[in-house]
Amino acid sequence: MSTTMEETRNQVPAENYNFVQLNRSYMKQMRELARRNPVAMQILFYLVEHMGKSTNAVVCSYKTLSEVTDLSRTSVAKAIKYLKDDNSLDAIKIGNATAYCVNERAFWQSARNARRYAIFSATVIASESEQDSDYHEKARTKLTHVPVISSSDRVLVGDDELSPPDQTDLDLD
Repeated sequence: MSTTMEETRNQVPAENYNFVQLNRSYMKQMRELARRNPVAMQILFYLVEHMGKSTNAVVCSYKTLSEVTDLSRTSVAKAIKYLKDDNSLDAIKIGNATAYCVNERAFWQSARNARRYAIFSATVIASESEQDSDYHEKARTKLTHVPVISSSDRVLVGDDELSPPDQTDLDLD
């Protein structure tokens, strides 16, 4: 009995699921970054650690970066500026938030051809300290149920009258 590639692929455990690749041509630049600005290196590696598998992007505030790295907001801001000037990452403004896109030529996780979507989706990291004070209470509250209408359902709009059910439609046996 022969197995298809699909069946074989489904049987093999995802050994490389949690990996990040670094282009060898950027290794010297990473060594220099670690020597010149260890804080920037720490921020960069935190973003690489949390970037999306096919996106290379993370949405994260300065406050959250300060908390997770145990650095001041000023140190985080200087490190981000340094990384942007060094072309190690780009910052994309999304309203009041920022998406940090790690240089996809240096770091990546998925196939090279999946990298072109880096700017359009991201891992979002939210800090508890940045939430409203009643966040935990709101989190326990059930959200409003949104009904799903299938293609076979009849949608009533406004004052449409619904005719009574036909008894022949009912399975009474």
